[in-house]
This record gives sequence, C-alpha cells and structure tokens, in this order.
Amino acid sequence: MLWFDGSIPEAINSAKQRSLVFVVVIAGEDEQSKQLMSSWEDGSVSEAAQNCVVAIRVDAKSDTCVQFSQICILCCCICVLHIL
Repeated sequence: MLWFDGSIPEAINSAKQRSLVFVVVIAGEDEQSKQLMSSWEDGSVSEAAQNCVVAIRVDAKSDTCVQFSQICILCCCICVLHIL
C-alpha cells in the first residue's frame, strides 16, 4: 500500500484537492490489526485503492492516534471519511 507520508491535516487536504476518500487505518499489535494490515498490503487492494483513497496509517499507541480519536470516535480499526 502506498501510505500517505505526511500529517493527517495534509492527508485531508490532499483528499479534498483530489476529490478522494480519506482513510485512516489505526494499526496495533493485536491479531485484528495484523489481519487488517495484511489486507491493505495485498497487491490487488493497493492497486484498487491507489486512485480512490488517500490512506494514512497511524500507530494505535501514538500521540497522533490519541489526538485523532478526540476528533473522531474510534469504534473499530478503520475510520473512513469522505471529504467533499
């Protein structure tokens, strides 16, 4: 997967400019996170996502995740926001 390399605000701006879906993937060390990351790293998923999403990966234990969770309620491992 070609993950966005900047910050969440930069990723949001990129998604807005390109009219793409903004995806935040919260990744931890648990089995569910490993399965999720395996899916995102699959070649066919990466290829399909390349032209329709701006995806950023955030470590579940990071300050970035804590800050993001204050804005968005995290009820699962992935949060998808369509920014118009």
